[in-house]
Amino acid sequence: MIRPLATALLALALAAPLAACDDGPPTTVQGYAEGDFVDVAANEGGRLTARLVEAGDRVAAGQPLFTLDDTAAKAERERAAASLAEARARLADIEKGARPADLAVLDANVAEAEAALDNARTELARTRRLEVRATASRQALDRAETAAAQAEARLAAARAQRAAAALPARDDQLSAATAAVRAAEAALAQADWRLAERRVAAPAAGVVSEVIRDPGEVVAAGAPVLTLLPPDGIKIRFFLPEPMLPRIALGATVRLSCDGCADDLSARVTYIAPKEEFTPPTVYTIENRRTFVFMVEARQASGAALRPGQPLSVDLGGINLEPAP
Repeated sequence: MIRPLATALLALALAAPLAACDDGPPTTVQGYAEGDFVDVAANEGGRLTARLVEAGDRVAAGQPLFTLDDTAAKAERERAAASLAEARARLADIEKGARPADLAVLDANVAEAEAALDNARTELARTRRLEVRATASRQALDRAETAAAQAEARLAAARAQRAAAALPARDDQLSAATAAVRAAEAALAQADWRLAERRVAAPAAGVVSEVIRDPGEVVAAGAPVLTLLPPDGIKIRFFLPEPMLPRIALGATVRLSCDGCADDLSARVTYIAPKEEFTPPTVYTIENRRTFVFMVEARQASGAALRPGQPLSVDLGGINLEPAP
């Protein structure tokens, strides 16, 4: 976030180059330091329960800054964890088939069918012997044969039920249960993320420039709680009249000076505005073209102790600023 500039600083930045327009382009113009501030906010809103830093504190990247109420987020996380456990248990259950108790019932059914078949076969053999001796009728033999065939069919059915119960569920049921587990895992991951987002850490190292919210206040999603000024967040701004613009380029180095600053301050030009500012009337003449000014930004190669809003003198003497012929 770039702070608005004070009117007095703008006037100071423009006074020197404009006053010297009649005498040719100056080699020194007035500028000021500006800060690229970082707004620190939470992705979701809530009540601010703690702010762990104060204005002026230096913080490291990843250092905790503030926390929001996490009661609902914890409940959501517990609910997601329970749903995942349920989905995993359901998948494990259908993967291993019937329970041991159910299999024991089916084993008993198989044993009963085997006993019934043995009995039917014994009865059939006895009826055949009697039919040969003319002691039993042909109808009795037919009934014995039918009973034996039915007993064999019941035994086959009981054995098939036992074998099917030992198998896992069908492929489509397994696929559905597996998908349910994946969905529950994703829900738990989201719940973990939302819970973690209730504790906000510094996205970068820097100095706490401003605290905006205090504990107990309700903060909207995306609303800043504090601002940071990173170590490389200071830039220098100055304004050049239009005749001086063609002789400066991106990457050029300018010398800086300010009250109480070291003598070897310098900065590299990183931005030149594509459009003029403070535009005069639309009838352009050689004289009023000098009132066009273009904003230029530069950054230091090393981190000197400059502060946002600090007035600076920008020496352009090392750059050829004479207008092009």
